[in-house]
Amino acid sequence: MEDLRAVVAQNLVQCRKSAGLTQLQLAEKLNYTDKAVSKWERGESLPDLTVLVALSELYGVSVDYFVSEHKKPPIAPQKRNRRRIVFALCGIGIIWFVATALYAILYVSGLSGERIWLSFVYAIPASFILLVVFSAVWWNRYVTFASVSLLLWSVPLALWLTIEAGGTWLLFAVAAPLQALAVFWFLLRPRKSK
Repeated sequence: MEDLRAVVAQNLVQCRKSAGLTQLQLAEKLNYTDKAVSKWERGESLPDLTVLVALSELYGVSVDYFVSEHKKPPIAPQKRNRRRIVFALCGIGIIWFVATALYAILYVSGLSGERIWLSFVYAIPASFILLVVFSAVWWNRYVTFASVSLLLWSVPLALWLTIEAGGTWLLFAVAAPLQALAVFWFLLRPRKSK
């Protein structure tokens, strides 16, 4: 029983620290005192089952996680999501840096005249392509749907601003059925049961 208390105590400390919480903050979230949290983390007592369930929901782990030994603490879901957002924003920032560098090079060299601003226009769909990839891998289907929708409308917009011919508005007519397909695919398609 002492080993179990030590394992639970160690896992509670690791989870709390990886979530960036103090004992007092955790106690407030659970409606307990910080002294009770301290006793759990020192192995003097064990939290009851309802507290373990609340802790598992808070940290994004199973209840079983607390009673088994681990070498590495889990990454808190909030930190993981924040890290993913920062990574996606850095990727999009690189795209806009390249667009700005291209604009500056074309401006200084005098090669492109009045249409060098299109480098920024094409950075928009490039950003949404990257966002589609990241959202498909990391986030849910609603974020992916929003990313695909923005991509579907930014590509015709970029082409419409680039091509100076009559009838280019038809590019938007092509995007409309694709948007309807995206709605059916991402929002109305039944989800697979696990």
